[in-house]
Amino acid sequence: MNEEEMARAVERGLARHEARRADAQARQLLGCLLLFALFGVGFILLITYGS
Repeated sequence: MNEEEMARAVERGLARHEARRADAQARQLLGCLLLFALFGVGFILLITYGS
């Protein structure tokens, strides 16, 4: 394995790692937005129909 092949392999590995990190970050953001929406709806229902 020469230097060029090694550099390509490292670059591919870094690109895969970055893609996985971006996917995980996007999932985390969507999860937080979902929780925020659920709390918002719950709060609105509590205010509207609460005693």
